[in-house]
Amino acid sequence: PGKDGGTSDASEDATPPPDAADGSAFDVSSSDAHDMTIDPEDPVLTVTTGQPIPTVTFEARVNGKPVTALWLVDRGEIGLIDVHTGDFTPGGSVAGLAKVTATVGTEEVSTTVTVKMVVEQNGVTGGGGTGSGGWGGVGGEGPGVPIDAALRGILEGASTADPSLAWLYPYNGTVWPLGILPPLLQWTQGAAPADAVYIHLTSEHYDYKGFFGRPPALLAGAPLVRHPIPQDVWKAATISNAGGTLTASIVVAAGGTAYGPISQTWKLATGPLKGTVYYQSYGTALAKNYTGGIGGDGMFGGATLAIRGDSVEPTLVAGSNGGAAACRVCHSVSADGSRMIVQRGDDYPSSTSFALASGNAETVYPAADRDKFGWVGLSPDGALGLGNAAPLHAGAPASSLLYDMNTGAEVPSTGLASFVTKAGFPAFAPDGNRVAFSLYSGAGDASTGAGDGSQLVSMAFDRASATFSDPRLLFKAAADKAPGWPSFLPTNDAVVFSVQSRLNTAGEFMMTRYGGRGELWWADLATGTAYPLHNANGIDGGVSYLPTGPNAHQDDASLHYEPTVNPVVSGGYAWVVFTSRRMYGNVATIDPWASDPREHDLVSQVTPKKLWVAAIDLNAAPGTDPSHPAFYLPAQELMAGNTRGFWVVDPCKDDGESCETGDECCGGFCQMDGDAGGLICMNHTNECSNEYEKCEQDSDCCDFLTGTVCINERCASMVPK
Repeated sequence: PGKDGGTSDASEDATPPPDAADGSAFDVSSSDAHDMTIDPEDPVLTVTTGQPIPTVTFEARVNGKPVTALWLVDRGEIGLIDVHTGDFTPGGSVAGLAKVTATVGTEEVSTTVTVKMVVEQNGVTGGGGTGSGGWGGVGGEGPGVPIDAALRGILEGASTADPSLAWLYPYNGTVWPLGILPPLLQWTQGAAPADAVYIHLTSEHYDYKGFFGRPPALLAGAPLVRHPIPQDVWKAATISNAGGTLTASIVVAAGGTAYGPISQTWKLATGPLKGTVYYQSYGTALAKNYTGGIGGDGMFGGATLAIRGDSVEPTLVAGSNGGAAACRVCHSVSADGSRMIVQRGDDYPSSTSFALASGNAETVYPAADRDKFGWVGLSPDGALGLGNAAPLHAGAPASSLLYDMNTGAEVPSTGLASFVTKAGFPAFAPDGNRVAFSLYSGAGDASTGAGDGSQLVSMAFDRASATFSDPRLLFKAAADKAPGWPSFLPTNDAVVFSVQSRLNTAGEFMMTRYGGRGELWWADLATGTAYPLHNANGIDGGVSYLPTGPNAHQDDASLHYEPTVNPVVSGGYAWVVFTSRRMYGNVATIDPWASDPREHDLVSQVTPKKLWVAAIDLNAAPGTDPSHPAFYLPAQELMAGNTRGFWVVDPCKDDGESCETGDECCGGFCQMDGDAGGLICMNHTNECSNEYEKCEQDSDCCDFLTGTVCINERCASMVPK
């Protein structure tokens, strides 16, 4: 194929034709000594808005003499190369570094080509819209209109520092995965009302300048204090410097003067997030099954929703319109995404099971199983459940037992009852070989003491014999605190959990409403050392970096609860989703605990009760903070209280189905198939496993010599510390 057909297929005959117009044939196997090179070496091309796209022609040489070669580029998203002529043309949508390889006879030689992009944009006209996730899945009023040359000149000219102009969201140092929706940039009102904003994104390979007037959806008189990054710009900016950094700067124009800039630098992961987040929502408009709401028509819903891929709004999974019997909340989900257990709104101790891989088919457990499965900890495949017996408003058995989730019957076990009577918030490791829970009551052992709800413990679990053993104390809380909601890292050797730092005013155990406060912590299993996730909580150097404000937002660093960790390493990091009642910039600023539609008007005001995500470094040293500043999870319902995100992989696909990476496939491999014309799930055909594909040990991974490791039976890249 040529320029319009993509890169060449390396399986083609690599022997050049005997006569070529642009070079001589050369038999490298017959030459005793030769020097094979590519000219030019490591060229740099810059693609600039409004200018012709530059090209470069590569030439292979042996002993300084041009020869005919076959050409290949390893990153087709950056540009295409003609297999025969060596003409390289940037694609114009993504920048970065690509490897160019020339094949002459049986030998290869490579160089690099760097494509840089300089992009300018003056406003957006027409189009756009919003759904339940808010504009672009993150809220705000959308992009602003174009500005005139005079106003642009002010924004690009000399600027004046304004101490009152400061970032509200995102946070400096945030790690962004690839493929996620762009954040809504939010800042404080400066010394004067802004007329326009200049957004500047810079990285090693990508430079963007965006100039925007007031968005048409912004009400007259309302301040210009937030603006989105266009989706195509964000995608290009993040992919172009994956694994590197991206700096964002803002300058505003007000009354003929430019103020700023204010700047932040973010980190970019090397890959996209994987899986689906299932969360429960009170106040959702996607299913209305309660009356008594203060705003709107007085109806609101309790339901479980899902956020998948790059969607801009959630989908309804469990719950429907009707009365309280149609409410479905208080859920647990298996790590493989096959089963979800949910409680019924008309009788919280009653449970139902949803088959997530079979159209969300619902099966109601019989009355005999009442009080068994509220907040049950599910095995990775959803076949087994470890009962929660802590008082969590969804029923609780007298003691924690192991259950067959298909039948509801108890599975006789060894080693559990002698150690713990009531386990709180039970969770299985991704490999199924350990569990973690709060020792709410039970005999414990010499290291833990008798259970009183202050201890977080992990135990080994052997599925074949249903044996629990090797209890390890991970955390011991002070008298006025309690641990809960443990979730294992994909490496199976550590847990993230929350610590209740203040009981709510209603005296409800581990509830986040009515003044309840919490923090995120982690502990490794090897040493049992627990340490706060300061960066995720909003603390840097012992001081909160989170914005403060009225409405009880003086200490947002202790408003974090209910973490769960994605069971798959993505882009070199583990990722934790958690509930937070912190301010979301200037979008959600009302009282942190204003989240009940029966007590507050949540139709006209945005509750801060939302889901946030933070990156976690892998293999961190015990007693250190492996977390990074968190970001608002896009696509969650904006005008609702959202909580308890469960992050799981999607149900796997059979061989022959289309895929993007191996973790999507039941067999563990996603590879190119010429007949299918793309990537499909299939039997393993490569000599080694690519990232996200199945493995048993590090050496199974193609890039294990450069840091790719086998984590939870999947090859995963590691970000150097």
